[in-house]
Amino acid sequence: MDHSQQPIHLPRVDAVPVLRTDFSNPAGWARLLRALETPVTYGEESQDAADYDWAVSYVVPVDQEQYRDLLPATVLAAAPDTGHDLRYDHLYLADAETLASERLPLLGIDLHVDRADAEPWPREKPFRVPALQVAIVEINDSIANLFFREFHDTTWSDSEVRVARPGTALYEELSETHRAEGEEGG
Repeated sequence: MDHSQQPIHLPRVDAVPVLRTDFSNPAGWARLLRALETPVTYGEESQDAADYDWAVSYVVPVDQEQYRDLLPATVLAAAPDTGHDLRYDHLYLADAETLASERLPLLGIDLHVDRADAEPWPREKPFRVPALQVAIVEINDSIANLFFREFHDTTWSDSEVRVARPGTALYEELSETHRAEGEEGG
């Protein structure tokens, strides 16, 4: 899609968007959605459902043709340096590299706007976040423990993530809890 001919509007959603920009790999997109819905925990493996989270609690996949071939520069142009009123200060692109890779590394783009009374902090260049690591990024960002931009130098291979595997009692408990929360919220 030629985004120079049509201005792009970033989605007005309540969670951080994951914009699908590559439509040549439907299987890769399906794998990404499964990864974002996979319950994960960090640190020691646990059988306690309270220790797990999933990225879809913090992000919303956006599968719309208008974002086909969207580039980071176009995203940044659509989110001006000052005054934008988005509910998020970063987003992810699911591009061809994301969907072709085993680890599904989303391209994270820093959109933050400095407060007028704060010392300016330059935006970070776009960086990759493996799909199974998105939950930890978003958890930390949501509680202001670490901001999204502070993950730009993370070596993801050093960060262990454990998943609740389908077919296990823990997975079933987490899935039921997630479904119930979704029904309450929507």
